Amino acid sequence: YNEYKSYLRLCELVEMTDENQADSVFGGFSDTLRAKAHNIHETPRFYDGEDENGVDNRITADDMDEARQQNMAYEYLCHLEEAKKWIEVCIEEDLGATIDIEEALRNGVTLAKLGHYFAPEVVPKRRIYDADFSKFSKRGLHFKHTDNINFWMNAMASIGLPQIFFPTTPDLYDKKNMPKVIYCIHALSIWLNKLGKAPHMQNLIGIAEFTEEEISEMTRALDQYGISIPAFNKIGGILEKEIGVDEAAKHAAVIAINEVLLKEEPSLTLDALQNKMAYLNHVESQNRDRYHEILFLAKLEKTETAQDEGKTSENSDIYEFYLTHLEIQDIIEDINDIVRKEIAEAKFRSAIADINAKITAGTADELIAALKVTASRLKNVNENNSDIYLEFLKSAKTTQGNLTVDDVQEVIELANEEMRKRRDLEGALRALHTSVTGSDVAKTYDALHHCAFKLPPIQEDAAPKYQATLFFELAKKIDGALKEGQSSENVMLTHKEVQECVKSVNTQLKDVKKYAEAIANINASLSQQDPQETLAALYVQAASIKEILERCAEDYYIWMKEALDVKRKEAEQDPGDSNWLELRSLDNQIFFYNLDTHQLVWVRPENAAECSYFMAHDEIQWIVSRVTAKTLRDEWFEENVDHIVRLQSIVRMNLTRKKFKNRLKFLHENEEAAISIQSLWRGYKVRRALKDREEYLNLNMKYIIKIQAWVRGYQIRKNYLQLTQDCPSVQVLFKFLYLLDQSAVDHAEESELKRYKANIVKEIRSNQQLEKEINEMDIKIGLLVKNRLSLQDVVTHSKKLKTNKRAGGNEVGEKKGRGLKDLSKESRELLESYQHLFYLLQTNPKYLAKLLFLMPQNNATKFMETVILTIYNYGTNTREECLLLRLFRNALREEIQLKVDKVQDISTGSPTVIKIVVTYYRGTQGSQNSLKALLGPLIEQVMDDKELNMNIHPVEVYKSWISRLETETGEASKLPYDVTPEQALKHVEVRNEIEKTIKKLVTIIESFQEKIISSVDKLPYGIRYIAMCLRRDLKEKFPESTDDEIIKAVGNLLYYRYMNPVISAPDSFEIVELDAGSSLSNIQRRNLGSISKILQHAASFKTFDSDATYLSSLNTFIHSAYGKFTEFFTRASEIEEIEEYFSMDEFSDVTMLNKPCIFISPSEISSTHQLLLDHQTEIAGDGDPLNEILASLGPVADESLLLTDEKVPELSLMLTNKWELNMQDESNIQALFSKSKYLIVDLLKIQRGPSLAEILETSGTQQQQELYKAIHSRRVAEETTKTDDEEKNTKFVVFDPNDTTLALLKQHILKNLEILQEHNMVTPDDDYQNILTSIAKDIVSQRKYRQRRRQDLKKMAGTMDLMNKKRKYYGEAVTYYQEYVKACINNLSKTKKSNKGDKKKVVKYTAHKLYEKGILVEIENVPVASFRSVTIEISSTEQIGEFDVTAKLAAFNVEKITINFENLLQLQYEGVSTLKFEETGVVVNVNLLIFLLNKKFYGKE
Repeated sequence: YNEYKSYLRLCELVEMTDENQADSVFGGFSDTLRAKAHNIHETPRFYDGEDENGVDNRITADDMDEARQQNMAYEYLCHLEEAKKWIEVCIEEDLGATIDIEEALRNGVTLAKLGHYFAPEVVPKRRIYDADFSKFSKRGLHFKHTDNINFWMNAMASIGLPQIFFPTTPDLYDKKNMPKVIYCIHALSIWLNKLGKAPHMQNLIGIAEFTEEEISEMTRALDQYGISIPAFNKIGGILEKEIGVDEAAKHAAVIAINEVLLKEEPSLTLDALQNKMAYLNHVESQNRDRYHEILFLAKLEKTETAQDEGKTSENSDIYEFYLTHLEIQDIIEDINDIVRKEIAEAKFRSAIADINAKITAGTADELIAALKVTASRLKNVNENNSDIYLEFLKSAKTTQGNLTVDDVQEVIELANEEMRKRRDLEGALRALHTSVTGSDVAKTYDALHHCAFKLPPIQEDAAPKYQATLFFELAKKIDGALKEGQSSENVMLTHKEVQECVKSVNTQLKDVKKYAEAIANINASLSQQDPQETLAALYVQAASIKEILERCAEDYYIWMKEALDVKRKEAEQDPGDSNWLELRSLDNQIFFYNLDTHQLVWVRPENAAECSYFMAHDEIQWIVSRVTAKTLRDEWFEENVDHIVRLQSIVRMNLTRKKFKNRLKFLHENEEAAISIQSLWRGYKVRRALKDREEYLNLNMKYIIKIQAWVRGYQIRKNYLQLTQDCPSVQVLFKFLYLLDQSAVDHAEESELKRYKANIVKEIRSNQQLEKEINEMDIKIGLLVKNRLSLQDVVTHSKKLKTNKRAGGNEVGEKKGRGLKDLSKESRELLESYQHLFYLLQTNPKYLAKLLFLMPQNNATKFMETVILTIYNYGTNTREECLLLRLFRNALREEIQLKVDKVQDISTGSPTVIKIVVTYYRGTQGSQNSLKALLGPLIEQVMDDKELNMNIHPVEVYKSWISRLETETGEASKLPYDVTPEQALKHVEVRNEIEKTIKKLVTIIESFQEKIISSVDKLPYGIRYIAMCLRRDLKEKFPESTDDEIIKAVGNLLYYRYMNPVISAPDSFEIVELDAGSSLSNIQRRNLGSISKILQHAASFKTFDSDATYLSSLNTFIHSAYGKFTEFFTRASEIEEIEEYFSMDEFSDVTMLNKPCIFISPSEISSTHQLLLDHQTEIAGDGDPLNEILASLGPVADESLLLTDEKVPELSLMLTNKWELNMQDESNIQALFSKSKYLIVDLLKIQRGPSLAEILETSGTQQQQELYKAIHSRRVAEETTKTDDEEKNTKFVVFDPNDTTLALLKQHILKNLEILQEHNMVTPDDDYQNILTSIAKDIVSQRKYRQRRRQDLKKMAGTMDLMNKKRKYYGEAVTYYQEYVKACINNLSKTKKSNKGDKKKVVKYTAHKLYEKGILVEIENVPVASFRSVTIEISSTEQIGEFDVTAKLAAFNVEKITINFENLLQLQYEGVSTLKFEETGVVVNVNLLIFLLNKKFYGKE
């Protein structure tokens, strides 16, 4: 039997080998079994690749794949038919066609009725929704239909059907997985049959028949599901494992089968196989003889094998001689498969034989019926082509004999093609007839283009000519029919007549075009400035110009050129002129010729005037005739020239003499008057010239002022350039010393800057707190909606939110109280220590940089976004921005050293510092404006283009193409609608559309890339500086890494993290302005997403692989774009250091008008202080100044002791340096150098000279002495009257009160210079150039500082506007929440009366009971065995949402626990699964405890 079974397996592969190979495989196979095998499977066919005629009949891979898919669809249809018939038997209702059964099952009505059939107690008939299908037939599916599906599933669960077979509700209701539903029905039938509750389901594979259309439709449906078909033949095995099998009964049934095989009665064998205790599946009655024969042979062979091995029934297992249950089941399945194949093959042979018979002796209708039989496996059979099928098939059979299925299929395809051509030609002639008779020129032109006509090229410009010619030909034909007494209704032009008409018109067009081109060439020759060219153009026969003389060539040219120039001048005055020329052909037909495009049309073009600067044939002929006549006349005059000249000379002489004599007489009579007129004219000319000059100057006064301003500006810039050179002189300093003076404007701007910083920090804090409260309110209202939170909690939070809203943004007056700013020595010392601490943290970034990475990442991010940004005033001015960048630089270096193991971690990971830097710079107004200016116009251009659709997915493009075809033709497309991307790309139209879209996409992306690359200087300095630091630090840590790897990491920062989100979601970053309530459309998001995706691929050099072959054409662009991006990233990461950019050094704080100030809350002060104490040893070594400050602060003070006024949530700290430079200390050389600079500046403002040395040696004038005394007295008075607050908030001005005279000032300066000279800091040899250069740098820095201060003021004003808008938005949200809570309160008031009678509720459980329910997890120090003696009592309290839990262990009472229900919900929301009460050691399950409280106290499951 094993040999026989192997043969059955190899029969499926026998077509791929030859008979000799098959014999070698079956060596030793008995003739008897070979005959039986051949009878079962027929004689195998062997192919060597060609048939007897040498035709290649090998099956291709596509054919095999198609056959496999159709076979799968057929088997699935059979399973549908089996399920349908089984359900119809059970519920006794007709379910309609098999192909529609899936759709019919979706409403669940039929399945609910089936559930009622086998489980009526679970599915009562009255509870089936829409049992009569009335609602479904009117409105389709309703969500309540899902109740029917749930009834069916509950019924299956009630009878114990394994859950593995159950589908989900979307699988059925949404048709997500209908094969799983049919699979479940099959399993249900087997399960019910084994339980004796339902009949056996038939096996219809090989028996059921379906049309080719049904199989094709099911193939498409299965492709759409995109899932694999379940193994229906394995259901029995799976269920057998689930069903509790009576192994003894099963064993007895298998033994009975083996014993009955010895009796030669197949009916008894069938009865034994169908015994329910045998648990055999798919036993078919019609196969009983084969079951008996093959099972007998298999048992016989197994018995012989056992005997050959020397085994006996006494000393061996009975199954050594008998067939096992599994072997019997395998044989049954194999025989069933063979029988099904026999039936299908027999039907196929019968169908082909019937087709050959109908070809010989049948009618066309009989033949078409035979061709459409499903078993014939023929495709594309059209009933309308029956006659031509019969004709072609008879012809083929006459030449070839009996036809195979391939022959018939080939003839059908040829016949279909021939009928299509005939119908196309007939339809084309009818369409042409309709358009010609209807005088529709456009339709006639379109009709002539039909491919069925096979006409020569049709010229669009001659469409009216074709229409007229065809109409005239048709009219002649109709007239002839009428003369012969025939009807004119069916008279049409034949194909040949149409061809002749088109050919005739084309010939006429060629002649007329030659004529028009000849006239155009004559006109064109006039621009060549060559008379011979014009003459040659006139001689062209097609132009038909007469009376031409070769010797008149130049005159022809001149006359026509002048005439043409006149026409051109007239044309310039006529705005309606055009390039169209109206001409008449030789047969007097009017046509129009375009001089630019050389287009020839027979109807006057719309909105086009006649060309007036072009000479027509008649005009040219008139000029040629006139020139010829003139030439002939001139030749006559030349013959008589002597006589004519003599006559003319006599006449001129007499006229000239008479005129001269009259003029001389007039002058002699008026000589005095002539002299007066000449003098008056000369005076008038001089006055007129002077007046014109004055008017010219007045008219151009603004330009004169601009020129003068430019000259002055040029001189100032020239001097300023000298100031920035290496060695500026004293003379240059004199011109710019005024820039060092602090004016009232400077003080006002500093005050305004300080006020802005205070307000901005307050607004940021207020908005952050308000946003946090609103988010919490969202959560609480969400829990309220779920009925999981008491309304009183929401009302309480709403009142808190309302208070925050009123408090935010309002300036509250100071209130006397205790705190850091209390007027006590302890508070003052604590305040000064905190000022020293935060100044040290702000100016020395190493502490905060290390601290960031000593805490968890989530805490570090929060600490960075709150406390650190507060310390730096959110970077609101240049000083804080510079210091913040220093912190970013140190933190980035720290993170790279500690957490980055390879360069790629920057791109693949989520570095904390880079994430914060990007968030910070993308959120600042200046950076937003730069991104908006950089990308905003291009993004808006993409969004405004309504026709733009960057859809490059093959399936979507394919569907769009199908829809467009159906719209244009008005007919349903014959192409399948649901295809795979590979199938869609097989269509040329889809590929062309994708290529067109890709070209457009590349064009747009190139504009984005060009804009990005060209605007490297517009990027914020901070983001470029961090990119430079990232590049430098990575190279330092990973010196072996390539530049390309590091540049990719830089690109990840600059493009992917900073720019890419702005392109893909511009509305999220306020790059584009949208109307209220509006958002980006799906097409706009897809367009921007496609652009950002390709740009990201280009920036990271990521090409498209085989998964997206249709995008492989973009790889070339990505290669070229990556090179540009690399250059851009390299340039962007090369920038000056922050000290040079911001012009800041260690003395910058000394020269500021006001001390730096920060606004910080007491909680932030305390948390920062505590963090520093916790990590003091890690961030500060021995002798570090931080240790001294922390020692002076002592332990962390309570927040309430730090707050001066409870209504003002933050403090303002004036930061000071504990070790600040003492400018009066001359032992400090650097301080002495700085002080000397200020003294020299004071001297240079009073006295000037060629050099500093000469000024110091020369005594000042009396006026200079008095001026200095006045300035010195004013400074002393200002210092005397300055208040303590002014001294605290402002920097002192460097001057010595003892320098009362100018001479003392010079002595002081000379003394300082001598000390500096000893330390080699200055030398008199170069006129103390070092100190002069330093003064020049101070002037430049002061100017830059003022510029940046104005920029900071402008930026802060914009930031305040944004803050106000955000506060307005939050205010609207608060108002909405308050209205919602108010409505809830109203509802609560209505139900309070019903709750007044509620009493305190108590629930008691043993700890063991709660442990079994999973609510109690453990109790520390109490074993589980003792839980039965522990009683737990849960009671509600007067406070809504709180519960008291008391536990008793024997006679001991455990401490009472209070549980807050809101806290439990918050833990559940945060994903916490267990909660431990530290005071008692009790651990509970949060989710189950919430369920218990809901059930017992709120009446909810």
